[in-house]
Amino acid sequence: MEKRRPGRPVGRSDIRDRLLAAARDRFLSMPYSKVTTREIAELAGSNLAMIHYYFGSKEGLYKAVLGHVAEPLEHAWQDEHCGHSLNELLNTYYQVMAPNSELTSAISNALANEKSPGRDFVLNRLLERQLPQFDALLETMKSNGELGEHMDPDMLKVSFLSMMWQPFVMKDLYEQVFGLTVDEAFMTRLAAHNCRLMENGLRSSVI
Repeated sequence: MEKRRPGRPVGRSDIRDRLLAAARDRFLSMPYSKVTTREIAELAGSNLAMIHYYFGSKEGLYKAVLGHVAEPLEHAWQDEHCGHSLNELLNTYYQVMAPNSELTSAISNALANEKSPGRDFVLNRLLERQLPQFDALLETMKSNGELGEHMDPDMLKVSFLSMMWQPFVMKDLYEQVFGLTVDEAFMTRLAAHNCRLMENGLRSSVI
């Protein structure tokens, strides 16, 4: 008879899913520091031991939630049709982010707090997918003569990442100072504007 792993729950395979759902509800509606594993366990009808068993810690559970929420964006980076041009890469990003309020909120909250474990997750896991695509695009554009010699690749990279991330990091400021509503309609409008801005800027840079 096969010996079961010590501490392994028997006949309760849905516990992990319930914990993840409860954590998603708490982490996406409250600051990381305000959420407790005890309340997550109670909401899931489980206990702290199961959180430790499946996720190791509060931080592990939080990163699992972020990974689950970020799946649509990660799938977009893996799309072989994405990234043929800067415009396509930016459009793909906005198309995923615009209708996904949970993803937008999760990334915004994670980046806003320097001490949040979610910040490292976003920077390391998501950006590592974006930057290689961007670098490859720059090389292709150079080879095709689409990028002027005087264009600084590092500054272009900074500008591109700013276009991608700033709307979500600065969401509250946009709404409070400019009276804008950062919703799906706004993101669609911003995507069109940034694509035109980038296209015209790159075209004018070619000598």
